Amino acid sequence: MKNVALFCLSFLVMGCANYKMGNTPKGAGLANIRVLYVPTAQNETDETAVPGTVTNAILQELDRDGTYRHARKDECDAILEVTVKRIERTAIRQSTEQFLTTLQFQLILSLEYRLYDVKEKKEVFPKTTVTGTTTFFVQGDQTESQRQALPLAAQSAAQNLVNALANRGW
Repeated sequence: MKNVALFCLSFLVMGCANYKMGNTPKGAGLANIRVLYVPTAQNETDETAVPGTVTNAILQELDRDGTYRHARKDECDAILEVTVKRIERTAIRQSTEQFLTTLQFQLILSLEYRLYDVKEKKEVFPKTTVTGTTTFFVQGDQTESQRQALPLAAQSAAQNLVNALANRGW
């Protein structure tokens, strides 16, 4: 009986031998990167309020995720450059009462990002594209309804971007 208990105890200790406390392991090229600088996103669309909304969503998502933290440029390990490439609106639901009237749209926000290691002066990730989506109902003015849905699409894109960074190499 004593031998069985000793065997179980040694098996339990060996099972935990590879466990590490702290941050999750990172992919290749990311081991030394802990702090990111996120400048205001560049904008290649006609929407003027997009860069601030996207940048804020990315910073909030970095805080929520916790894999990386953000700081000023002089305190960072890498720079995360983001460009808003495209905003698309696709009709989802048409009105059955009024011809050519759309009731619901899907908003798709496409971002392109690049991660540059400041200390080693090299690109960690080349330009990569992520998208974020949301749906919205048209209530009165279609442009205003889309403007109100934009932060939700930006949040979705930011979640996809941070997940891609945090889970790279897995």
